[in-house]
Amino acid sequence: MKRSCLSILIFLLSSTFLVGQTADELRRKQQKLKEEIDYKKGIIVQLEKDSKNTLSYVKLTDKKIQQRQELIGVLLEELNLIDRKIEETEDLIVAFESDIEQLREEYAQMISQAYKTRNNADKAMYIFASKDFEQAFRRMKYMQQLTEYRQEQAEAILSAQANLEKKRLALETQREEKNAVLNNHNQEKLVLNREKQDKQKKLKQLGTEEAKHKRELAAANKKAEEVRMAIKKAIEREMAKSGSGGSSKSFKLTPEARELSNNFVANKGKLPWPVDKGEIVDYFGEQPHPFLKGIKVKNNGVTVSTTSGSRARAVFEGEVSKVLILPGSGKVVIVRHGEFITVYTNLKETFVSNGDKVRTKEEIGTIVSDKGKTEFEFQLWKGTELLNPIYWIYGAK
Repeated sequence: MKRSCLSILIFLLSSTFLVGQTADELRRKQQKLKEEIDYKKGIIVQLEKDSKNTLSYVKLTDKKIQQRQELIGVLLEELNLIDRKIEETEDLIVAFESDIEQLREEYAQMISQAYKTRNNADKAMYIFASKDFEQAFRRMKYMQQLTEYRQEQAEAILSAQANLEKKRLALETQREEKNAVLNNHNQEKLVLNREKQDKQKKLKQLGTEEAKHKRELAAANKKAEEVRMAIKKAIEREMAKSGSGGSSKSFKLTPEARELSNNFVANKGKLPWPVDKGEIVDYFGEQPHPFLKGIKVKNNGVTVSTTSGSRARAVFEGEVSKVLILPGSGKVVIVRHGEFITVYTNLKETFVSNGDKVRTKEEIGTIVSDKGKTEFEFQLWKGTELLNPIYWIYGAK
C-alpha cells in the first residue's frame, strides 16, 4: 500500500513539472505578444495625427489584430492546460482518498488484533511456549516487527492525509487560476471585436476618398522610382570604380571584398534589424493595396515603421559607399559589403561619411519623423539587382 501511495506521488510530481514547464512557455509567449501589441498601438496613436498616414495605419492595425488573435489562441491553450491539470489533480485526490480508506481499514484490523492480545502475560506466554530458543527469538522478533508495522501504518495514514490536503489546496488554486485566465481570454475577445469594428469603420470611410488615395499612391510610386534610379546610378558608379566593365551587373572583387561577401552570405537569415525596434509595414515587391481594390503597391525594399527619435543601424560590417541627399526622401546611406549593398533611406541626419568603415549594429543616422510618422525604407542589392530583405533579416518573415 505504501508503494501504491509513493507511485501516485511520483507520478503527480513529474507530470506537474512537465505541465508547469509548458505553462511557463505559454506565459512568456503571451507577455511577448502583449508587448508587441502595445508597441504597435503606440505607433498607431502617432500615425492617427495625420490623414496622410492612412496606409501605414491600416497595415499596422491589421498586424495588431492578427497578433491579438494569436494571443487569444495562446490563452485558450493555457486554459486547456489548466483543465488537464485540474482533471489530473481530481483523479489523484480520488486515488489518495481510496488509499487512505484502505490504510485505515488495515490499521483498524491491526488495532483490533492488538486489543485482543493486549495482555503482556499473553505475549510472554506466546514467547515462552516456544519449542526452543531459536523459535522464541523469532516470535519475539515478530512481535517487535508487528509493533513497528503498526507505527509505520499510522505514519503512512498521516502522510497520505497531508498529501491529500495539499492536493485539495492545489485544486482550489488551479480553479482560481483558470478563472483569471478565462477572464483575460474573454477580455481580449472583446477588445478584438472592437478593433475589428473600428477597422471596418475606417475602411468604409476610406472608400469614400478613393480618388484622393490613388493620387497619393501615384505620387509615392513616382518618388520610389526616383529613389531607386538614384541608388542604382550610385551603385553603377561604385562598380565602375571597382574596375567592372560598363555592362557588368556585379563588382570586381578584391580577395578582402570577396571574403566580406562570403561572410555576408553566411549570415543570411541572421542579420540584425536595421533599427533597434520597429514594424514592417511594406514588404518587398508587389503587394495588394490594403483598401484600394485591384491596386498593387510596389516596394523596392521593406518599409519599417518605428517611434520618433529612432536611429537606423548597419546590418553588417562594411564601408559607406555614398551618402545621398534626395529631395522628399531625406538623406540616404549606401553601405557596401563586398558585392552586396544595403541602403537606408529617409534619414534626417547621418553619423557617417563616404569611405567610413562601419560595424554591425553601428548607428548611421536618425530617421525622419513627420506628422506622427517615423518610417524608413531598407533595401538590399547584389550588384544592380534588388533582393528581398526579409530572407536576410532575422525574424523578418
